[in-house]
Amino acid sequence: MFRALVGDRIYDETVRLTSADAVTEIRLRVGRALSVRNAASRVISSYTVTAEDIAEVVRRATKSSLYACQEELRAGYLRYAGGIRIGIGGEGVIEGDRVITYKNISSLNIRIPHEVKGCADGVKEIFSPFGNTLVLSPPYGGKTTMIRDITRILSYAMDTLVIDERDEICSESYEFGPLIDIISNTPKHLAVEGAVRSMNPEAIVMDELYPKRDEGVVSEILRSGIKLVASAHAENHKEFFSRAPGLQECFSYVVVLGYKPRAGSIKSVIRL
Repeated sequence: MFRALVGDRIYDETVRLTSADAVTEIRLRVGRALSVRNAASRVISSYTVTAEDIAEVVRRATKSSLYACQEELRAGYLRYAGGIRIGIGGEGVIEGDRVITYKNISSLNIRIPHEVKGCADGVKEIFSPFGNTLVLSPPYGGKTTMIRDITRILSYAMDTLVIDERDEICSESYEFGPLIDIISNTPKHLAVEGAVRSMNPEAIVMDELYPKRDEGVVSEILRSGIKLVASAHAENHKEFFSRAPGLQECFSYVVVLGYKPRAGSIKSVIRL
């Protein structure tokens, strides 16, 4: 999948460093060495990335129409097929108090998602019976992979709606059960308002909660009697709930992940 995005030169160097199936992240920085990550390690290449390499990836990701991707650029990323997301570094163009686009793009972080069926087997207690679950980890800790597998399990047992805001959780290539519905590329607060009334889900799954922005969304879901699976960035539950004390009573379980010894390692499962 990612060969069509990065081209033969970057692809060949990437798979020289680690197997294609294991690649989770490719970082391109103009004038600096290509670096590649898998779940367990980072490898730095002897290949020096050029401005042309980055321009070519951006061209492929945007289908030669950067203008058509301005909404994504404002958020600092680009989407690509298969749930691949490309983080962007460069010169921000500011209008008022917000970024409206990026120019002179100088670095890319290409994140390649993986389906790891069975990774939720290590958190079986959340299913007996299923309780509202928050999955926490620092960046690169495996949150999305974990909630993807939780979604797979739930979608065989209950009507499960995924609000896939950045089109990262679900893909046609992943296995889900027959009871799954997906709303993609839509902000959580806009999706929830209609979905609670019209889709009648038993469970909702969403990625990357932001406490100040999303507390109202969580409250609306739970007031409706719908179960919730969500993720957020944090080292541990105490850190997260210190920033979002209003959310602590919303969850029955917290699953804490880390990236050592490998991304997605389960550090703890906490019953609140």
